[in-house]
Amino acid sequence: MFSYQASVEHRDGATTSVALKMDCCVAAGYSGRNQAAVQAHIQELQQLGVAPPHATPALYWISPNRLTSHERLVVVGEQTSPQVEFFLAADGNGTIYLTVASDHSDRELESVSVAKSKQVCDKILGGRFWELAEVAAHWDELELSSRVIEDGHWLDYQEGTLAEILHYDQLWNLIYEDAPVELSPCLFSGTIPLIPAGPVYTSACEILLKDPVLRREIRKVYGITVLPDRS
Repeated sequence: MFSYQASVEHRDGATTSVALKMDCCVAAGYSGRNQAAVQAHIQELQQLGVAPPHATPALYWISPNRLTSHERLVVVGEQTSPQVEFFLAADGNGTIYLTVASDHSDRELESVSVAKSKQVCDKILGGRFWELAEVAAHWDELELSSRVIEDGHWLDYQEGTLAEILHYDQLWNLIYEDAPVELSPCLFSGTIPLIPAGPVYTSACEILLKDPVLRREIRKVYGITVLPDRS
């Protein structure tokens, strides 16, 4: 069983520390609520050499050892890029917690295997978590966004609300139906559309989860160090 120590910010401003428990991690893909738009995106990816998924939404199983809240990500090769998402995991009592995350992926490897492209990069988590019960009633109003560095300047990269992604209840149900391993899962939700026409291979990224109802946010900035691909 993998344990991840998380700092939890409560709605009254208090902070506590909890150990999140998991033995597997799921990175969901093609998880938009508008599945017609998802199918159009799949067709676009096919033209770039990315094979269509085995199902939609797709569930890619990766190691929880990839989880980190470090401020620098080290990757091999220049064709990797961020994807802002929500992340869910539970403590030993079954209480679920939420933070912002980046499902940083190797875009070059996607043409070979999407699952392997997700496994090969570490996954960035926000430095703080919220208890899911505190935001469940206004879930669809939560906002996700990201920015990346391009040509030395911050560029708006993604922006939307959780209403654009399948509800967490539906994603949890799909995980338990799939279940290739014994389950104490954590979840990357799948992402929202890009603002630019295609992925940006950047040196730094900012990811943000904002709660406009309780007026708080989780913001994470991380840099990307590229090692040469000498294969």
